[in-house]
Amino acid sequence: MNRLLFWLALCAVLAFSANVEAIRNDPDLLIYYSFDEDDDKEVKDDTGNGFDAEVDGADWSKEGKLGGAMECDGSTSAIKTPPEVPGLTDVELTAMTVEHWVMINAPTGDTQQIWESLNAAGAWPAETFIEGAADMVFYIYDTKNTEHRTPIPVLPTKKWVHIAGTYDGKVQKSYLNGKVVGEDAWSGKFTIFASAAGAIVLCKDNEADIQYLNGFIDEFAFYTRALSEDEINADMNKGVLFAVDPKEKLSTTWANIKAEY
Repeated sequence: MNRLLFWLALCAVLAFSANVEAIRNDPDLLIYYSFDEDDDKEVKDDTGNGFDAEVDGADWSKEGKLGGAMECDGSTSAIKTPPEVPGLTDVELTAMTVEHWVMINAPTGDTQQIWESLNAAGAWPAETFIEGAADMVFYIYDTKNTEHRTPIPVLPTKKWVHIAGTYDGKVQKSYLNGKVVGEDAWSGKFTIFASAAGAIVLCKDNEADIQYLNGFIDEFAFYTRALSEDEINADMNKGVLFAVDPKEKLSTTWANIKAEY
């Protein structure tokens, strides 16, 4: 009987491991920065796609929403992806999801960019930013030169909030703490172009040294499909890949099994 239980437990561990790999290998998760490593020079892309980001003046903090986070000072800090991101800067996009945790330290009297990208004209095709005091906007500028804005309610200061924006080719939505708070029905495409400053820049305006974020950012993820509300809530509550390292979880499970037999 003990031998049978051992093999059943082993099968469960292997099944768990396979499921972890399935989650980690989501082909539509293009960029994911957990900010869990203490490094003020580079941010690792946890998807394994290799789109590590350059840290320019931002400081790592252990006080993130899930693990570590990056703090931007509102005047000089930025985090920059590589100039070219295959799958992002070389295609026309018809769907996307962007999500992140953010905590505003204080209003700056100006727009505060959470992230921004550029199109061929040097304008912004997609971004999330704080407009005015604390009103946030998820914004897409399509290939027909039409802008689409879905608002997000006024944000508190000194408090973590989860922000997400999706577009599925028909409807653009903005989310606050897992709930839909804005919708805009439209159909079309948009493009994100390669930029020397970074295909995506976090914590400041992409094309100029203005509109800096004064606050923290954590768990930044970019998908090339629209996540469902359930998927956004799963990422928000459990972390994009897992709040706890699955390898660590697997190792603990296996150690407990061996201890019993």
